[in-house]
Amino acid sequence: MQTTAPPNPPESVSPRRSSSFSMLRSVGSRLFLSIVGGSLIGLLGTTYWSYRELTRQSENELLSNLQVKAESLEGSFNTVEYSTKTVADALQNLYVAGEQREQVYVDLIRRSLKTSPVGTGLGFGQPPTSRLILPNRQFAYPYAVRDKSGQITSKGGESDPVDYQKRYFTEPIAAGKPVWLEPESYMETTLNPPQQLVSTAYSLPFYTDKQQLLGVLSQDLELGFLSQKLNVPAMRDAGYFVLVSAKGNLLAYPPNPQKALNLTPFPQISNYQGLWEKIQTNLAAGEKTGVLQWRDAEGKSAFWAYQQISNNNWILMAQVPESVVLGPVWRFLAAGVLGAVIGASIVQGVVVFLFVRRLNQRLQPIMDECNRLAEMNTKSEELMNREDELGRLTISFYALLGQVTVNERRLRKETAKSAQALQALQQTQAQLIQTEKMSSLGQLVAGVAHEINNPINFIYGNLPHATEYAQDLMGLVDLYDDTSASSDPKITSYRKEIDLDFLMEDLPKMLESMSIGADRIREIVLSLRNFSRLDEAEMKRVNVHEGIDSTLLILQSRLKNITGQTGIEVVKDYGELPLVECYVGQLNQVFMNIVSNAIDALEQYNQQRSPADIAADPSVITIHTEVIASQNSDSRSSSLSADPKAVLISVRDNGAGIPAANQSRLFDPFFTTKPIGKGTGLGLSISYQIVVEKHRGTLKCISEPGKGTEFRIEIPVLQETKSPDA
Repeated sequence: MQTTAPPNPPESVSPRRSSSFSMLRSVGSRLFLSIVGGSLIGLLGTTYWSYRELTRQSENELLSNLQVKAESLEGSFNTVEYSTKTVADALQNLYVAGEQREQVYVDLIRRSLKTSPVGTGLGFGQPPTSRLILPNRQFAYPYAVRDKSGQITSKGGESDPVDYQKRYFTEPIAAGKPVWLEPESYMETTLNPPQQLVSTAYSLPFYTDKQQLLGVLSQDLELGFLSQKLNVPAMRDAGYFVLVSAKGNLLAYPPNPQKALNLTPFPQISNYQGLWEKIQTNLAAGEKTGVLQWRDAEGKSAFWAYQQISNNNWILMAQVPESVVLGPVWRFLAAGVLGAVIGASIVQGVVVFLFVRRLNQRLQPIMDECNRLAEMNTKSEELMNREDELGRLTISFYALLGQVTVNERRLRKETAKSAQALQALQQTQAQLIQTEKMSSLGQLVAGVAHEINNPINFIYGNLPHATEYAQDLMGLVDLYDDTSASSDPKITSYRKEIDLDFLMEDLPKMLESMSIGADRIREIVLSLRNFSRLDEAEMKRVNVHEGIDSTLLILQSRLKNITGQTGIEVVKDYGELPLVECYVGQLNQVFMNIVSNAIDALEQYNQQRSPADIAADPSVITIHTEVIASQNSDSRSSSLSADPKAVLISVRDNGAGIPAANQSRLFDPFFTTKPIGKGTGLGLSISYQIVVEKHRGTLKCISEPGKGTEFRIEIPVLQETKSPDA
């Protein structure tokens, strides 16, 4: 026994030495590093997706600012076109009346320019070889011009014959229709002293009833006005706007207005030749608006948004430095990534440490028993010499086999719980995203409605008085006609000049049409204000029909029959509904999601049909409401009322319907059949939560391929009040 005793101590302490030596190679360390590595990979993927999404949102913000400015410009151009056509109609009427006095036409041009808000010059010329208006003048060109101080100077007499060879006279005649001209520099001799002006012009030919050319009317638009109108930041107090003609000539360049006045082509600035060619390629492909990234000659990268103006095919562009667009994105992502890495590392380290410690505590009794058995044979000794937990666990394989089966069952249960938790997390995330988006939409709509409401109230309030005053003045004119025995020749001449009979007949109609337009704008503002109540947190009793009507008004542009879009008829079959207790903003969100989906489905269906098929079976959305008996009441509510009432809102379309394979997944988060960029798969999921969970109602879809789709919303008229213990 003395000869075998010495080896026992080394065998008893060897497991302790290998246990302390193998800490760096332990299962806990490997598990921690694996989890951290996997988390970092996922974090990098999430960061890249967030970067793309935030960048896209910044680009949309830039594009939205550009579209607002483009609409403002189009309004100014529409004003120029309308005022010019109005003057042309007046010239035709004077010709029909036989008026040949040149001064009458000079006065008409001067008064018309005085009332034009944006024009800097206005004049017309008759063909020298066919002088129908002023036959005694071969080169007559009555003209009026406004100087920088706003003073208007007009003239008549013989003009320079060279004027009739210039573009503002020849191009409209050749085209046979109104045209917007490329800018040009000229010396304006009408002003005193003469001034060098740079202008573009809207020129139109006008004809007799027999299509004989009477002349060409042209209204000038000075380029300095355009640069001043666009001299505002493009986005976040940075950047600028640029207006370029269809041929690439600068019309407005706020960073250096002199370049526009020098008629510098846009492609010759910096290295914008390639940028201009790329924009032209996109326009030729049908992309009338978009965003591009471009680096100038100095190496500075910037975002360029562009949009084509419909009046004249000019291009409005907005330039914003890359730092303005991407700076907030990088700062947000850097802070988020750093916080996520630190937080995830701490949490994962603690979790892994507790997991390994608990695992060792549970396995220690088994390991001790295995150590005792390992002394009985050489094979066990070899397995005990492994330097990690896996080596020692190999010894106890057979003893742990039964425990593995138990752990497998436990793992399956934990996996099921994790899947449920993940689904709940996805639903919460989807709701947060949609709620934030609708809240921002509500704030924007409320702000627009408020800004429109003040001026329209002023107009609406003054229209009755303006009508009354106009009637009084017309009554005075009639009274004068009845009581005056003779008329002064000057009064008679002026009556003909202003066409008093037509004015007396048309003025009441004009005031009446203005009143109708003001009423329409007030209805639109009221609908916008109703829809914008998205952030109201308390339940209120409201008229459900108002929310539906507000939603339809906001979507009106998608329902109209315009070029490239087939009209959709909306049939409102409203019943008599009581006031419904609900979260009005959230319920409006449900209406918006469901009606928008119906419009999308009909648009996609119409793309697959011929015009004849569409004419035979037009697209229709039917909205039906009625009071019903609630189908979702529990025993407690049934005890309070034998017939608890609810309201039914049905939205039905006559589109292609939904395949049976997709109907069971309609309300799943992130499920969508729309192309990428068209839908997120959140609308119906959020709508289901709002109706079922928030309002204790039901949301059902009834659809059959080829026979359309119907969504049925049932909501109790009064929401049950939860008890404190609930």
